[in-house]
Amino acid sequence: TIGVDYGVKPVRIDGKEVRVNFWDLSGHPDFFEIRNEFYRDAQGAILVYDVTNRASFEALDGWISEGAKFGARDMPVVVCANKIDKPKRQISEQDGTAWAANRGFVYFETSSESGANVHELFEYLFKAAI
Repeated sequence: TIGVDYGVKPVRIDGKEVRVNFWDLSGHPDFFEIRNEFYRDAQGAILVYDVTNRASFEALDGWISEGAKFGARDMPVVVCANKIDKPKRQISEQDGTAWAANRGFVYFETSSESGANVHELFEYLFKAAI
């Protein structure tokens, strides 16, 4: 993501039509000033890491700290272990699950390529945020 990517999606949750606003925030340091404006009004968060990239997993605590510093509070947080279909996995499911559980977060393993568990992750987050 370069800077901030935005989208709106109408979804049905428990029989109600709602419009969900998505903000995909770039992790690049150059976009810090833009990124920090979006935390305060967030009603849910997905912390995504690549299971084949240990640095992306180790960066998760920094994302939590940054969000808290700029107003992200009292919202459902989902940890998304992505690229589970790729070889050379560096973060085990057990390690990811334990990390999320220790912080009170829900954990999902996904593949953006095949779509595995992506729908379930969003469904959980939307229901938790309402």
